[in-house]
Amino acid sequence: MLRRTYTFLYVPEDLAETRELKFSRRALLSVGAVLSVCLLATVFYAVGLFEGTSWLPGGSRIQRHATEVSARADLMESKVARLREDLDQSFAMHEQVATAMGLEPLDADVREAGIGGRRPAVSVADLGDGESSDLIVLQSALDKMLRQANIQHQGYRALLDTLSGRESVLDHLPSIRPVDVGWLSSRYGKRKDPFTGKLAFHRGLDYSIPFGTPVRATAAGVVVSVRNDRGLGRVIKIDHGNRITTRYAHLSRWLVKKGDRVVRGQVIAESGSSGRSTAPHLHYEVAVDGRHVNPLPYVLDSYAIR
Repeated sequence: MLRRTYTFLYVPEDLAETRELKFSRRALLSVGAVLSVCLLATVFYAVGLFEGTSWLPGGSRIQRHATEVSARADLMESKVARLREDLDQSFAMHEQVATAMGLEPLDADVREAGIGGRRPAVSVADLGDGESSDLIVLQSALDKMLRQANIQHQGYRALLDTLSGRESVLDHLPSIRPVDVGWLSSRYGKRKDPFTGKLAFHRGLDYSIPFGTPVRATAAGVVVSVRNDRGLGRVIKIDHGNRITTRYAHLSRWLVKKGDRVVRGQVIAESGSSGRSTAPHLHYEVAVDGRHVNPLPYVLDSYAIR
């Protein structure tokens, strides 16, 4: 039978007075229970710390590390998305420059910067499969954009090499906006005719600008026509050589005459609303071999009006 009290004798080695300590059974059981709970808590904490269980406050060390890695991956993913947008805009600009120079733009398959080989390996200790897969995809996207940036760099070097031998040609290549202000109000292609409401093909660009805005030659050339047209109103046509011509319509005033030589950026007229027009604007056309083409790829600063 269990005793109600227990007596412990303390006998010092120096023959000092012996001491007697008495504890009740309840007190001993309470102390034993507290010590057992503390021991178990210590064991569980140690196991959770090193084995990665999730019951600890804030999760285990590995789980906290995984959460931090996941947050960093999300931040990197947003930065990668912005980098992708910048790279796409860079490719679009490269295409405009190449088109304006009469060169073939980068092929879409080349821009993909394909490679072969094994799947890239990413080792992230103790992370879940989903998290590891996200990091693999992120790494793959970054590697691809680095390859694409290298291709872009090579493409621009090729353009610069071509530019060095084409200065005289570039002087006669339409490459600037014909006006310094205003907005692009109508693009090249099919649209509804503002007078009839029927579908019609628009052969140039319309810039919405105030009456009397200076109109500039977009490249060097010779004025081959200064005349009135029933639909386009007052019109100037410039021959830039290399089978390229430009036309500027709905003008209010001419500042050049037939046979004049002009340089890029020279003011040749003032805008107006002559001819078949609903409001003051400039109609601008580019033709190659007498065939109208979309002028926008020839306007290297067109990104500013999109």
